[in-house]
Amino acid sequence: MPKNKLINIEILDIEIAQLENSKLEYPRKLEELKGIIAKKEQIYLSAKNAFEKIEKDISSANIDLDTQKKELEQSYERINDVKNNKEYDAVQKEIRKRKAFVEETQHNIAKYKEKLPLAENDYKQATEEFEKTKTENMPEIDALTSKIASIDSDISQKNAEKEKITPLIPQEWIVLYSSILTTRKKNGQVLSHISPESKICTYCGQRLSPNMLKKITTSVSPVVCENCGSLFVFEENSQKP
Repeated sequence: MPKNKLINIEILDIEIAQLENSKLEYPRKLEELKGIIAKKEQIYLSAKNAFEKIEKDISSANIDLDTQKKELEQSYERINDVKNNKEYDAVQKEIRKRKAFVEETQHNIAKYKEKLPLAENDYKQATEEFEKTKTENMPEIDALTSKIASIDSDISQKNAEKEKITPLIPQEWIVLYSSILTTRKKNGQVLSHISPESKICTYCGQRLSPNMLKKITTSVSPVVCENCGSLFVFEENSQKP
């Protein structure tokens, strides 16, 4: 019975099945990790924009304040040039209006400056969290990306190894093995490994009769489990892959 070669092929098929499953598992895990980073990045960007907006508002308000103060000074200077009460009243109205603008802008600047430390602290914390999350997750992301890129190559390599072994196995064994494998692509497990101490199918757990055990150990033709259809291989040393 070509048990060793069949066992070697099953080892390869199990590894191939794991790689095929990884084609689905790795991208899901990769997107999950990227999603974790993206959430932290969104919080970081939001905090950054909020902080920079306050800084911009302060800068813009200070420019407006300088302009308003100059305009107020100009209004005060015009008092010396008034010629009558009507002009005087108009200048005074203009001064009150421009003073109100100055006070409003000063009030806004004070509010912005009051908000600035909190926004700066949020920005700092968000930055630290974002960088920490990237540091923690990027190595695994890089590893998964590399694994995804190599999966097809790894599968091809293992299939090539199978092609070298397959011709060395009798036709009736490999045909039956291949037939069972088509229904077990998800795990690649085709064989039920039986040892002298075995009394059950190692694939489904079905208890084996003495007659079946004798048939497994003596038959030169393939024997399958009556319950699950696994192909039996008898291993005297009881070493399962």
